[in-house]
Amino acid sequence: MKIMHEIMYKLEVLYVLCVLLMGRQRNQVHRMIAEFKLIPGLNNLFDKLIWRKHSASALVLHGHNQNCDCSPDITLKIQFLRLLQSFSDHHENKYLLLNNQELNELSAISLKANIPEVEAVLNTDRSLVCDGKRGLLTRLLQVMKKEPAESSFRFWQARAVESFLRGTTSYADQMFLLKRGLLEHILYCIVDSECKSRDVLQSYFDLLGELMKFNVDAFKRFNKYINTDAKFQVFLKQINSSLVDSNMLVRCVTLSLDRFENQVDMKVAEVLSECRLLAYISQVPTQMSFLFRLINIIHVQTLTQNVSCLNTSLVILMLARRKERLPLYLRLLQRMEHSKKYPGFLLNNFHNLLRFWQQHYLHKDKDSTCLEN
Repeated sequence: MKIMHEIMYKLEVLYVLCVLLMGRQRNQVHRMIAEFKLIPGLNNLFDKLIWRKHSASALVLHGHNQNCDCSPDITLKIQFLRLLQSFSDHHENKYLLLNNQELNELSAISLKANIPEVEAVLNTDRSLVCDGKRGLLTRLLQVMKKEPAESSFRFWQARAVESFLRGTTSYADQMFLLKRGLLEHILYCIVDSECKSRDVLQSYFDLLGELMKFNVDAFKRFNKYINTDAKFQVFLKQINSSLVDSNMLVRCVTLSLDRFENQVDMKVAEVLSECRLLAYISQVPTQMSFLFRLINIIHVQTLTQNVSCLNTSLVILMLARRKERLPLYLRLLQRMEHSKKYPGFLLNNFHNLLRFWQQHYLHKDKDSTCLEN
C-alpha cells in the first residue's frame, strides 16, 4: 500500500505539472521548474522511482492484470513521458535534459560541421542541467531501445524524443541522437519487427521525419540500414498502408529532396545518387500517387487531426509550382479522376479543402507560418 500511495501521489504531481506546461503561463512555469531543478531531480530519480521494476502483485488493481494500462505503475511512466514531451516541445529549456558533457558534445558537433552553435545551447544555464554520467534524454533513449515490441510505452517514448527535435531544425540535435543509434532503432521497429500498431507507427514515422529532415548523414545511415530491395519494399508497404500515419515523413523527405537538389556538394550528390528513398520520392508517378490519396483521404466535413495530409499535399504542389510543373500535376490529377470514372470529384474536393484552409488557418499565424516555413 505504501508503494501504491507513493506512485499515485507522484502521478498526480506529474499530471498537474504537465497541465501547467500546456497553459497560458507556460514560460513562467518553465522558469520555475528550471530554477527548482526539477529536471535534474527527475534524472536522479529515473531508475529509482520512474523506470524501476515492481513486483506485479504490489501494483495490480482489483480486476486488472499487470499489463493493463490502468496499472498505476504504467500510468506513472506514461505521465512522466507526457511531462517530458510538454517540457521539450518548442522550448529552449529542452537542453536542460542533457548534462554538461552532452552540451559540450552538441557544441563539438556544430564546430566539426562548421555551423554556428545553437543559441539556446549557449544560453543554457549550466547550473540547472542534469548531473551524473547521462542526462535524462540519453536515459530515455536507453529505455526506448530495450522496450518490448508489444509495449504500451513505445508511442509515448517516441513522442517525448520527437518533441526534443521539434521547432527549428537543428543539425547538432539530430546528430546527437543519430550517434546514439536512434535511426537504426526506429527502422528496426518499422521494418524488421513490422510493427502493427497504427499509433506507434505514426509516432515512429513522425520521429523519423524530424530526425532525417535536411540531414545528409541521416539519409546515408538510412540507406546503409535499408540495404536491400526486400527491406525497402517492407518500408514502403508500411508507409503506403496508411498515409495518414506516414504523411509527415513523406513531407520531410519531399522537402529534403528539394533542398538537396539545390545544393552543390559532393556528399549531397552521393546521397542523391544512392538513396532508394530519395529516388522513390523524386519520381513524378510516386508524387502523383501520394497526391491523389492525400487529397482523397480528407473531406471538409470530416476533417480532424488528419488536416496534416492537406498540408503535405500543399507542400508537394508548392514545390511543383516552383519548378513550373504545377499545370502538369493538375492535368495528371484530372486524368486520374477520369480513369476512376469520377471526373471532377478530386479537384473539387481539393478546392473545398483549400477554401477551408484559407478560412481557418490564414488568421492563425502559427499554422500558416509553419506551412510557409
